[in-house]
Amino acid sequence: MIETIGRLFASLDGAFRGAVRGLRDGIGGLRGPLQSLAFVLVLGLTGLRLLVGDAFRLADRVVGALERAAVFLGLLGMTLLAFNEYLQRELRPALGTDLGGLWAIEGQMNVALLLLIVVGFLGASLATRDDKHIAVDAMERVLSPGPARLVKRLVAITAGGLCLLLARGAMDAVFTSSKDTFEGVKVWSWMVGPVNALSALMPGEHYGPGTPFTSLTAWEDAQYDLDKDPFELPAFAYVQAGDGFPLWIPLLLLVVIFSIMALRFAARAVSLPPPATLPGPQAPVVYTRKPADVILAGAFPGALLAMGLGVWWGTAPLLILGSLLLLLLGAPLFVGIGVGTLGAWVLLRDGSAEGVISDMFEATKKQELLAIPFFVLAGNLMTEGSIARRLIEIAKVSLGSLPGGLGVGAVMACAFFAAISGSSPVTVIAIGSIVFPMLVAEGYSERYSIGVLTTAGSLGIIIPPSVPMLIYAIIVSGNPDVGVVDPTVLFKAGILPGLFIALVLVLWTFYTTWPRPGQAEAAVGRAVDIPEGSSWARELGLALVRGIPSLLLPVLVLGGIYGWVDLRPLGLDFHISFTITEAAAVAVVYALAVELLVNRELKLREIPRVFAESAVMMGSLFLVIVIAISLNRFFVFEQVPEAATAWMLDHVDSKLGFLLAVNLFLLALGCVMDIISAILIVAPLLAPIAASYGIHPIHFAIMFIVNLELGYLTPPLGINLFVATTVFERPLLDVVRSVVPFLALMLFCLAVIVLFPSLSLLLVGGTP
Repeated sequence: MIETIGRLFASLDGAFRGAVRGLRDGIGGLRGPLQSLAFVLVLGLTGLRLLVGDAFRLADRVVGALERAAVFLGLLGMTLLAFNEYLQRELRPALGTDLGGLWAIEGQMNVALLLLIVVGFLGASLATRDDKHIAVDAMERVLSPGPARLVKRLVAITAGGLCLLLARGAMDAVFTSSKDTFEGVKVWSWMVGPVNALSALMPGEHYGPGTPFTSLTAWEDAQYDLDKDPFELPAFAYVQAGDGFPLWIPLLLLVVIFSIMALRFAARAVSLPPPATLPGPQAPVVYTRKPADVILAGAFPGALLAMGLGVWWGTAPLLILGSLLLLLLGAPLFVGIGVGTLGAWVLLRDGSAEGVISDMFEATKKQELLAIPFFVLAGNLMTEGSIARRLIEIAKVSLGSLPGGLGVGAVMACAFFAAISGSSPVTVIAIGSIVFPMLVAEGYSERYSIGVLTTAGSLGIIIPPSVPMLIYAIIVSGNPDVGVVDPTVLFKAGILPGLFIALVLVLWTFYTTWPRPGQAEAAVGRAVDIPEGSSWARELGLALVRGIPSLLLPVLVLGGIYGWVDLRPLGLDFHISFTITEAAAVAVVYALAVELLVNRELKLREIPRVFAESAVMMGSLFLVIVIAISLNRFFVFEQVPEAATAWMLDHVDSKLGFLLAVNLFLLALGCVMDIISAILIVAPLLAPIAASYGIHPIHFAIMFIVNLELGYLTPPLGINLFVATTVFERPLLDVVRSVVPFLALMLFCLAVIVLFPSLSLLLVGGTP
């Protein structure tokens, strides 16, 4: 029996082995064709991926070239329109002519605002392409290359999703705003036909010639007869000659721009380069973590924790936390603010992305916004040209014979350039890159040289004209408790505090470099290279002649804003008067004229590149501003400033206590947030609280900006520290050590500005 069973199992085993051998032989016969098929599939998919990637990169280059051409023409047109506005107002009455219609343009500042939309959003798209958005971007300093790459992927996906939502909101706004026009901008007669043809292609009911409704009124009456609200129905108006510029055209442009930005972020998420490796032999990287480990040990518990927090904590705190985490993970600033803004409107106010888009357009009606791209452009033109170098030459020749004279000259050059560029990092780059080698060559220590240039460069945000001051005035003026903060007044208020800080830096330079008793007679900065046969007076005169056009620029801009260039008291019928926007446009035209015709350091072929780079800088800033204005409108609806004011009044019972608390808060904030973010998010909340304590709005604005000026010098996010690291080619730790003594001086200056309001209010006639 046992033997029979054994033979049966042996037979079954033999049959099974034979079947396995037959199957193996059959598969072996197919191995060649299957391998060939797999090879063809892999090769085909790889080739398709490469072709798609190459096609996308080619299309991106073409679109980028078109965008750069458009922003160059748009920025040029904005400058000419704003400059022509000044000429039309000031010179046409005196000359009695409109120059064949050139000065007869009506509503040209509204056209400039329309161009600002084009330049601003196209600049934001180019900033996406060039990875130039304002961001913390600290992940590579904190995480290892692999995890940092994963974080960048997730951030890019989030940014692309936000752009898609904004594109959808813009598309919805195209239909709901189809009957609206851009205020004050007329359609040229030759545009009526193309606009009407484009309008006819859009879905929805139409009215006008060739439709059942010959007029807007007839169409609206028909909708009311059908118990419909015409203002909730999509309908494209046929534009007639002389009608306003259709608002749906720039809205449609936003749909295209946000869609392109979404594609660019998606491409970045897919095609991030592998982590950089150090040169030389590398140890093999062993990856033991599996996807399941990440999901089960990280994502799944994290999702459960997030849901629990959502139930216990509430929507609003989670939105704030999510926005902050995005910013800390290196997301562009507009993404962090945009996610919080869109989430607040949708989840807390039952709004939509369309409402955020509408708020963006409301923001673009502020003419002061035009001054920001003009000042950015003027600063870039002077950085590319020779204005900065000529200012340094004057400072070196005039003060170089004194002990510490070149250091003092560096501070004064930074102060002058700050009064032209309005930007702190630009001042550090323009002045520091030239003066640092000169200081070291003449005996100044590297630590002093780095510290003084990095600190003096921060004068760019307090000495007018200042881009952060402009943004502060725009963002705070909407609050009824604060009133209107005039940027012209704010500029004037910043003059004395800025000069005071410069004076403190000058005195410190003299203190640290002046020869002590018993020291050698020679001191740093004493020798000035004067050619044989010449004299100090002659060299100074030559430097002044070469530098007069550069010195006249801040005189022209600030003198025109404040009316200081006025010869009428002397019996001469001559004076110059600018608005902020006109002054910024004049600065661009003047800088172009000086660099192209007088100094001749800037070539005409380089102008489009400088304009395009300025538009990229403007675009990264513009998108943040217009989204933040929507966030501030949400705060007003939710009465957040009133609630914050009531809480502060309940817990802080004195003006001095509030000043101490708010300064400590702003100093801490400056360490982790850049000045633009702080102004856009925090200033609208703190300004009304300060007003409730009786603090003058202008004094509080100066105090706010000086506080955050220190943020340029404090780790971990001090912008000037990173700029100095690049410009001076020194490690970050060395730069931080060099800045520490000057940071103490800045804290002293801040205390004086806070405790003595008259320093900020003396020139503006305000009472402390």
